Amino acid sequence: MARDNCFDFLRFIFAFVVLIAHIIVISGIGELQPFLPYFDTYISITGFFVISGFLITQSCLRSESLKAYFIKRCKRLLPAYWLVVIGCALGLSIVSTLPWNQYFFSGDWFAYLAANLSFLNFIHPSLPGVFESNLVNDASVNPALWTLKIEVAFYIILPLLLWLIKRSKRAWVWLLGIYVMAVLYRNGLHYVAEVTDKHIYTILARQLPGFMSYFAVGMGLYLYKDLFLSLKNKLLLPAVLVYLLEQYFALEYLTPLCFGILVVWCAYSLSFLNNFARFGDLSYGIYIYHGPLVKLALTGGLFIALGTWTALAALIVFVLIVAFLSWHLLEKPILKR
Repeated sequence: MARDNCFDFLRFIFAFVVLIAHIIVISGIGELQPFLPYFDTYISITGFFVISGFLITQSCLRSESLKAYFIKRCKRLLPAYWLVVIGCALGLSIVSTLPWNQYFFSGDWFAYLAANLSFLNFIHPSLPGVFESNLVNDASVNPALWTLKIEVAFYIILPLLLWLIKRSKRAWVWLLGIYVMAVLYRNGLHYVAEVTDKHIYTILARQLPGFMSYFAVGMGLYLYKDLFLSLKNKLLLPAVLVYLLEQYFALEYLTPLCFGILVVWCAYSLSFLNNFARFGDLSYGIYIYHGPLVKLALTGGLFIALGTWTALAALIVFVLIVAFLSWHLLEKPILKR
């Protein structure tokens, strides 16, 4: 069935931006650094959250039961995630500086598996002796996985939020309350971090409560979808102007609302891209596989052997192939079961 939106295209673009940004940052190659400002991972991540707020609200409301909703979420999220976590734990032994017996029986190996399989990769992001070469900026295995615990937490609390909204019959009141609390939480912790010069508050600001403003906007745009679609062209210019104004002054109060409007406006206005994913939904694969693949390429000296631009092109193509195979051989078959 033909889609009436191009969310698949937007997710692909957001994932692709993260891929390029991480290649630039992780490699530290001088030739690539001037391009970093054009690949903003924060925009991509918050764009993902807006889209999740929209589409997961739709999924939850259309599910026959709470059990059916959670089964769909697990089928979409877990197979590829488990593959990349367990695959890295097993396969990256070949690039570890430790012999296999020390690698597999190390407490760090078990700690990595436990932390990452429970979506708490920030507790133990690295494997013993892996990616410690000076060709890689840090030893974490997969720097993109930190956002998935936020997604999972949102999936868990969404049914409760929708139940409360349904009981109150005033969705906008709940959504506004969530939005305001999220903005106050995020900006308050950033202020405390600046005053105390303690990075822990910046980390706390970038957890689910701080990002709930983006999820709430996505939820609201779905719940009031018909109203939004009737007004979307009138809302476009004010949203662009306010968004640019806050970007100029480094503010983030109305940014989630304005950015969410822009994302969903694009989804329902660029109809020629509605069937973008007809050959496969690659965005999730690009997002979760690219980190270790980029680091393997750097550790193996790909950029030294081929030169910056040839290696960059080859790496991008390889990540796309891996994502394509993951979708057709793993993700799609499980979703169809």
